[in-house]
Amino acid sequence: MKELNKVISIAKKLTDMPYNEFNLDNYLSILEKNNYKIIWTDTNLNQPIKLMSGEKEFDGTAGIVRTIRWKNKAKRTIYIVGKGILFDSGGYNLKGGRNGMSGMHGDKAGMIIALSIANYLQDNVVAYCPVTTNFLHNSKIVPGDIIKIGNKKVVVNNTDAEGRLILAEALSTLRPSKNDIVITIATLTGCCSYAVDKATGVFSPNDKLVNLYLKASEESLEYAWRLPLFDYFQKFYKKQPFKNSQDKISAGASEGAMFIKQWIDFPNRWIHLDIASSCTKDEKSNGVPIRSLINFIKKIQ
Repeated sequence: MKELNKVISIAKKLTDMPYNEFNLDNYLSILEKNNYKIIWTDTNLNQPIKLMSGEKEFDGTAGIVRTIRWKNKAKRTIYIVGKGILFDSGGYNLKGGRNGMSGMHGDKAGMIIALSIANYLQDNVVAYCPVTTNFLHNSKIVPGDIIKIGNKKVVVNNTDAEGRLILAEALSTLRPSKNDIVITIATLTGCCSYAVDKATGVFSPNDKLVNLYLKASEESLEYAWRLPLFDYFQKFYKKQPFKNSQDKISAGASEGAMFIKQWIDFPNRWIHLDIASSCTKDEKSNGVPIRSLINFIKKIQ
């Protein structure tokens, strides 16, 4: 328990570091100094991870970081794909309102949580995290652009729906087997807070996975609630190119999860966690849902 408390403390510290201290120029060295065992992978110049970073020399290094593979004692791997937006301005769909951006260095929480858990549990668990920024000044993506992510074409009608773009790119390069479990974790949608306030939104077509996560969350004294993946959302993705954000859907958290689902090879082996409102308290990282996820992974290993 003492070691886990240290893991959570480091995760909170890194998540709360502002962009001038934790950015595209230095994030790899900071992760390594904090004993995260990672490997960096380059990504496609024409897909969102690089397009959003500007891919200029002074913009630093965008890409995918993953933990090293420890011994796999099971017949399957558990992949945690965590969103790593080091700062989110909203891009050309600029965030507005008072204090609309002051906490957006926390948009890397999914990545930090994924790396922390994988380094802590090690066996059978791999974190796989896309890392970039979402600025206006250097982004090569503007509203209305049509880009290709993996083998699918997407209309970027909202540059502030960026997390799902980089998660989709990471998932398009992941090659899980039908026995593996894929967990996506992200500060994905502000809409999630309207649905469940301070709870983690949980999405999956698999009832057993959801029930195990909810039980793990309850045992960890962290709030979580299942949100729907209604079949009718799929109609928006029948014809390419499809939008990265739908204009007339109130259930934004579900819509975001359904977008990600389009790049999941085995949906019945996937669970998505929207932590946009659950991972902070009083504008600081609180370490949620690290305990729940560790508890959950132990139940499914």
